[in-house]
Amino acid sequence: MLTNFTKGRSLGLILLMLIGSFALAGQTWYLVSMSPNDETVTLKSFDGYSAYSWVSPLLLVCLAAMATSAISAAATRVASLWVGALGSLALTILSGVSISRQDLSGVAKELENATGIAASHGITGLDIATQAFAPASIGVFAVLSLVFLVAIFASRQWKVKVEKATRQPGRPVKDSISLWDEQR
Repeated sequence: MLTNFTKGRSLGLILLMLIGSFALAGQTWYLVSMSPNDETVTLKSFDGYSAYSWVSPLLLVCLAAMATSAISAAATRVASLWVGALGSLALTILSGVSISRQDLSGVAKELENATGIAASHGITGLDIATQAFAPASIGVFAVLSLVFLVAIFASRQWKVKVEKATRQPGRPVKDSISLWDEQR
């Protein structure tokens, strides 16, 4: 299995998972509503970026790790793949814990503005609905972690490109100065 996981395929799959991660993090993860007079009113919706301030930096760490591993060789590539694996694993764990708890403490000020009730007075009666994009993003983050880990072990079999000499040995270089010198 690891022999088919070439450098191009693995980095392409990591890039595909990163695009999916960025896209899913931008979708609505939570809908916050109230029912003041037996009529449900949606107050605010939150995507992954606005609900959790650590989503974007961790995704950017994974993107940087993928880009660094694309242009690096041997030990540097493996180290950057490890950074990507750990970053995506942290993203998976933090997202899983926060989504399971419906932790919206990072957007408390926005909830105050939406309800008109200060948090010190106690906002009660809020209905928080987790949308399907939230657990889907956890799944994509987990797959991203797995792809980074598989790429680490597959990178041992990646072939190193040997650059061929552009000039043939033994033949003089023909540049404008040497041509001028020959004509003298």
